[in-house]
Amino acid sequence: MPVLLCDLDDTLFDHDRATRESLADLRRGHQVLTCWSLDELDARHRVLLETLHLEVLAGRLSVDDARRERFSRLLAEAGVVDHAAAADAIACAYRATYAANWHPVSGALELLRAVRAEGHAVVIVTNNGIAEQQLKLERCGIGACVDLMVTSEEAGISKPDRGIFEYALTRVGAIASEAVMLGDAWAADIEGARAAGVTPVWFNPVGRPSPDASIAELASLTPATAALEVLRRAGLRNGLMDQWTSGPVE
Repeated sequence: MPVLLCDLDDTLFDHDRATRESLADLRRGHQVLTCWSLDELDARHRVLLETLHLEVLAGRLSVDDARRERFSRLLAEAGVVDHAAAADAIACAYRATYAANWHPVSGALELLRAVRAEGHAVVIVTNNGIAEQQLKLERCGIGACVDLMVTSEEAGISKPDRGIFEYALTRVGAIASEAVMLGDAWAADIEGARAAGVTPVWFNPVGRPSPDASIAELASLTPATAALEVLRRAGLRNGLMDQWTSGPVE
């Protein structure tokens, strides 16, 4: 059965936008963070987020603890002496603003609808917790376009391990040669998919240099017809979804 595997964060869900808007709000309300431009604050925050997220995936930190630690380190870098105490309040403020700024990536819903209209299953493969990712699907309206979501928390395996892709394909009753993986993270999504025998398509909206020019790229999910044609050329063939009987994720 033809299946489109998709990353969630920064492929379908606009994590970068929510993060940047939240950091801008924090910077307006906390003078200490104005020691950096918004661009530099965003860059420093991104490094810490990615570093500490690995600790979350490994089970060594909870999501809440990682968030507090992230802002504790940022405040320390900004020269705040009592950074641990201040980090709690800032972490709570960030979370509230971040969750209020959730949006799908431009064109994501239209593309998913077009993919499913052609008879393909849509399966999300994501490195995160079940509750967090489920909430994103619901708030962004993505859930109605998705047949299955597989998280690293559920599978006990994280991208780029080929096992999480194999687990997702088994759950939906497909094989690697029938699947295409769309994702923005080269190591996790592209290399991980290739290791599992799945054809990857790199979502690269900011125009980063490609480590491998043989991999198909999408710079935008709009218009849906053009994005879908790239997925077709990569190997997403027409098919029927009646082999997959589960309803969409709600």
